[in-house]
Amino acid sequence: GASAGLCLYPDRYSYHYDVDGHVTVLDPATGPSAVVARCSIDGAGLPPRVPDVVWRAGADLNPLDVHDPEQMDWLEALVWPEHDERRRRLRAAVRLAAEEPAQLLRGDLLDTVPELIARAPAGSRVVVFHSAVLVYLHCEDRKRFVELIEMYPEVIWISNEGAGVLPTVTGQVRRPINGRTVLAVNGRAHALVGPHGQSYESLDVAVGGV
Repeated sequence: GASAGLCLYPDRYSYHYDVDGHVTVLDPATGPSAVVARCSIDGAGLPPRVPDVVWRAGADLNPLDVHDPEQMDWLEALVWPEHDERRRRLRAAVRLAAEEPAQLLRGDLLDTVPELIARAPAGSRVVVFHSAVLVYLHCEDRKRFVELIEMYPEVIWISNEGAGVLPTVTGQVRRPINGRTVLAVNGRAHALVGPHGQSYESLDVAVGGV
């Protein structure tokens, strides 16, 4: 799911990257955002800037409406009680998304992703991104999704899933995963990240066991 579309605004959020105690701040082109994501990262993984997004859309079995207070209360209830900063960040993201609601297509990702790829503006670089989504699919459907996305060599595929969800990705990691997720681009493992994006450890990709 797209979490009410909140995962579709990487260009509208600010980022505070901590590299060995030195914080690098990346803001949107419009200036600092009310939504701030903090991450401990190594120097190799530090991005140069916030991405440019020309079109955004997501797929969800049950899309949530950022204008519906009851649905947003339900989404907020999923945040652990002691995680006050995450709760404040969620509320700020909801306010931002309400100003520019993302297009959300209801349906199974095996059906909706091809349709969304076809809808993308001509000449744009299409990126399909999912985080802790495939874990909810049966193993056979995960394989079907990988086969599906590989049918689009022009599409950049970014996955962020737990150990074992994509065996061909996890099998590239040669260090302990320790509860983190594996970030991969086009099936190639790039980093181990905290389950809520709070850390990023670059990988020198290799073939081998976990």
